[in-house]
Amino acid sequence: MDGQNDNFNEARCLVCNQALAPSSQEQALPLWQQLDRFLRYPLQLTLLPVLLIWAVVAAVIPPLPALFALTVLGGIPAFGFAQAIMASKAQVRRRHQRERQPSWQDLSSGHGWKGALLQAAPAVVLLLAAIALMIWVSVPAGLLLGTITMLLVPALWLAIQVRGADPGSFAAALTYMVSAPRDYLVAALLGVLGWLSGVAVVMVVMDVLPAPLTQAVGGALAAYGWLVLAAACAALLEQHGRLWGLNPGAPRVTQSLAERRQRVLLCAGRFDKVLLGAAKAVKGKKPALGDWRQYDQLLAILGKEEERALQVEPYLDALVAAGDWQGALHLINEQRQREADWLPSGPATRLALAQGLYDPAPKMVVALLKDMHQRHPDFTGLGEAYLLLAKTLAEKFALSGKAEQYLRFVDHHCRDAKLRMQVSELRQAWAE
Repeated sequence: MDGQNDNFNEARCLVCNQALAPSSQEQALPLWQQLDRFLRYPLQLTLLPVLLIWAVVAAVIPPLPALFALTVLGGIPAFGFAQAIMASKAQVRRRHQRERQPSWQDLSSGHGWKGALLQAAPAVVLLLAAIALMIWVSVPAGLLLGTITMLLVPALWLAIQVRGADPGSFAAALTYMVSAPRDYLVAALLGVLGWLSGVAVVMVVMDVLPAPLTQAVGGALAAYGWLVLAAACAALLEQHGRLWGLNPGAPRVTQSLAERRQRVLLCAGRFDKVLLGAAKAVKGKKPALGDWRQYDQLLAILGKEEERALQVEPYLDALVAAGDWQGALHLINEQRQREADWLPSGPATRLALAQGLYDPAPKMVVALLKDMHQRHPDFTGLGEAYLLLAKTLAEKFALSGKAEQYLRFVDHHCRDAKLRMQVSELRQAWAE
């Protein structure tokens, strides 16, 4: 499929270009039908120690309002687990990895802790302000501030999770409220319910339990509510992540639309349609070697041998330019099976091929370079070609007499002093 800017807002088939609907979003349950799962989530064995830690830390802090902020230290594991729960749905992983319960080993990421602390900061600051209002000013005013805070917290969390661990990400919070209003309202009301029920429980038990136990109950309820809300936000990310620019089910698409469409057509066996694009690519200004290879393979698959034969010369030029000597030798041999005496027509191409094939295919070097003075008498590299031919005959086939004939040709017909010096050096080397 292809989506607008890879976000899958407008999914279309790469073959027929018809609109598609992502099946994962159609099959997902709305959040209000998953409330029981969210409420059970913090009661798993892995997360129960998180509740216990926050309860113990809250219990040992003296019951002074000025020191209440220190009890937040007990929530650090809860901050980390909340971020890990949401990240498991937002990161690129396989489905079985995304369904895995986060463990204590998942809290070792520095980047994850930065996101966790940024997600915790606004909620902690505003809830502490709400508690201060309740203690010193007015209980209804504190409850109202806490309610407003919990209505905003899911959006702030989602902004950090989607946009990255940066304070500037909070600016996108409104997007997540209006783009999935029904599910967002469920998550926000879940947070409000946790805040109000937690305050109500603490206000009841403070009359019947000692202060340390009351604080322990408050800490455990805070951890429980935090993790429940994290599970709801994770479900939001899983269901609406694609809408917000995430693709949690598979790696992000890095290939261009043309490359993806071509891959789908190849998998569908539509080689004729791919051939049209490949032909256009090789006829462009600077076709790459990969374009030529694909074009040749498609012609072979479709049985268009005549067209393959017509494209041998330019394909060979591309192989020579890329230094793919084995590919060039294979192409020459394949063409010579069609035409026994076939050789490249261009003298410069022949010389370049001979230089590249000197070690792997000396017989082909001889076939490419012999009698060049008759076929291409005006070729400026004729002397260099015959020096290479002489060297090949002498060193690869021990035909020193035949090699001497080509050296004499260079001596008599080439005025380049450098070439004559090379002739002398070759003769001295063979004499030794």
